[in-house]
Amino acid sequence: MNKTIKSLKKSKSTKTLFREKFCPKCGKTIKGASGICSECNISEFKFKDIHIILCNSCHSFKHANKWTGFKNFKNVIKKVAESNIKASIKIKRIPIEIEKKILNYKEGVREDITIPIIYSGNIFDIPAKVETTLCEKCSRKNTQYFESILQLRNCNKEVLEFAKNDIKKQFKKGIYLTKEQPLEKHSIKNIDLYITNQTYAKTLAEKIRKNFGGIIKKNAKHFSLDWQTSKTVYRLNVLVQLPIYKKNDVIKHDNHLYKIVSLGEKIRVVDLANNHKTSLSNKDSYIVLHPSIFQVIKKYPEYEVLDPNTYYQAKLMNPSKKLEINQKIKVVIDGSEAWMI
Repeated sequence: MNKTIKSLKKSKSTKTLFREKFCPKCGKTIKGASGICSECNISEFKFKDIHIILCNSCHSFKHANKWTGFKNFKNVIKKVAESNIKASIKIKRIPIEIEKKILNYKEGVREDITIPIIYSGNIFDIPAKVETTLCEKCSRKNTQYFESILQLRNCNKEVLEFAKNDIKKQFKKGIYLTKEQPLEKHSIKNIDLYITNQTYAKTLAEKIRKNFGGIIKKNAKHFSLDWQTSKTVYRLNVLVQLPIYKKNDVIKHDNHLYKIVSLGEKIRVVDLANNHKTSLSNKDSYIVLHPSIFQVIKKYPEYEVLDPNTYYQAKLMNPSKKLEINQKIKVVIDGSEAWMI
């Protein structure tokens, strides 16, 4: 609906000193820099209903059927107002207390406001409506909606917390964790995470592999048919098979003992025998050696260590010259050999 500025009350006027001129439309004497009198100018000033739709959950506004993020509410008013007012205008900022009040509204609130604008040297108050709602992405929060299932296998508390914390950081993008489904009661070893975005689910799987190692497998399943586009809707399952080992563990491969330095597509390791660095493939066939605390009992002719609980003795294969008798150290045991880590 088009409206004219004649029906609105002029709140202020500005005064400038210029030589008198005549309006080419009505012939009236005019003052100022304008080439047309204010009445003729105002009669041509038309605007449509101004309706501002906000999502305060992610700080976005709807314009031209598209949700766009914003940092400054004045820019929102400027964008919406200028698209509805067919004239050269300047937007003044609304009172800060009103702006703060609007930005703190939850969804479902409607309020009438006035927008101060400058047109042809005069300030006018334009009526507008503000509505707060949830955008399409934010409306998925606290629902059962999902686009992908991230399947974590051989999971532990550290990996699960890593995944959940990363998902929480995506809320401004409208990405949420809508469901956690452990496959076994009172256990997180095998757990499914239901996520609202397929692309992000794949990104998160790569982040987990980069930090904790493992193998990724993807499988898209037919879910339904979109009646609007006639396109098939798929749900994406992303499997992350985590390894049985972790960073700083010692694994045995081809009669060599390796300490894990980092995990990713490959395992970065250090050979305990010579300190050489190398890479190994991710697989569960490695033997994981668990550390124990042993005590140094002999230095000459070779170092020996003792388990103070079981009295098991072993030859220390990679001693440090700084070791002293009775000093306690962390080692892994491989048969009759002990390796300091």
